[in-house]
Amino acid sequence: MQSLWQLAPGRATAMIISDRGRTNWSKCKRAAATLFILLFAPVITRAESIGARAKTWIEIKAADKAAEMLANPNVTGKERLRVEQIYYQLVRDNPQSVPAQNALAAFLWNNGKAEAAVEHWRTAQRLDPANAETANSLGEAYLGAGRVPDAAQQFLVAIHSEVANPLYHFNLGNVEFVLRHDLAAAWKIDSAEVLQRALFQFREASRLAPMNAEYARAYAETFYGMPNPDWKEAQVAWQHYLELPTNRNFAYLQLARVSLKRHKKAEALSFLDKISNPSYSEIKEKLRKQAKAL
Repeated sequence: MQSLWQLAPGRATAMIISDRGRTNWSKCKRAAATLFILLFAPVITRAESIGARAKTWIEIKAADKAAEMLANPNVTGKERLRVEQIYYQLVRDNPQSVPAQNALAAFLWNNGKAEAAVEHWRTAQRLDPANAETANSLGEAYLGAGRVPDAAQQFLVAIHSEVANPLYHFNLGNVEFVLRHDLAAAWKIDSAEVLQRALFQFREASRLAPMNAEYARAYAETFYGMPNPDWKEAQVAWQHYLELPTNRNFAYLQLARVSLKRHKKAEALSFLDKISNPSYSEIKEKLRKQAKAL
């Protein structure tokens, strides 16, 4: 008796191929499904993450909106506590959220709870050591506590994280200029080097926000404290300050002073002639005498 294989080898072979094909197709479908999950899982996770961040942002805005009522002098202690609890609930619901930690810390700081605020900023920094907002806030807090080197370090972290933010450059420049002796001792460098760093930071702040008169003035005034100032550059700085909507009489006075430093007699007298405010009369005449003596 002949076997099935012998009787119909072609058909039997076809059946074998068909079974294997179905098996392979199932494997392919499973592989494709696995590949789909591997490819799109990060996208799904990222979408969920974006959604969670958006939800947290909405909750922060709601908390900030509630906090606006605290500006009313008639607000009760109970109402103030209720708003505080909104911020704490925000952090409990989003313990890994740096913006949530920052929002709570800022609220606590603005309401006289400095120590608690610093703790939440520190938590935020542990979650994201490079967060510029957190570092800048800690810098201001440390500065208020007299921790000058720590404040400067935090402002530097903020700058490294967001180098295009003029405020961070300005904050570091202020610390380096006003408290240069403290930083010189802490960093074991000459105070003149600290001043040079401050000048650089003020220049960056003014460059990044050219219409900000405060930044422009800080940069221009720093030249007076330098051991070997570049008076030509100082004049450029004061000229820029003059072009902003600011006290033009003050600007003319400073330009006259810088012109005297550069031994530009005619230029100094020209700037002095433009000063019209009588409150500058005394210093104006003093500078005029210096100019005529050149």
